[in-house]
Amino acid sequence: SFFFIYILLFILSSTSLSFFELDFLTALSASASAISNVGPGIGEIIGPNGNYSNINNKAKWILAITMLVGRLEIFTILVLFSKNFWRK
Repeated sequence: SFFFIYILLFILSSTSLSFFELDFLTALSASASAISNVGPGIGEIIGPNGNYSNINNKAKWILAITMLVGRLEIFTILVLFSKNFWRK
């Protein structure tokens, strides 16, 4: 289930980034670099010579949320939103 949720988050974040005028390769690499620790992205905007300053602010929010979920681990986020955890 962890792998499925991880891939689902990766697909959702890269798909939502592609709506903000990012090409497919840039959206995939930005999602991969946000959710895990893979280094710089690939593409014209987020390449080794680029940065995230030219990206739309809403896309930056998507990347920030993806980064938080990726760094805190997916199960930690799921536990925080679980009713059973807070009832105990």
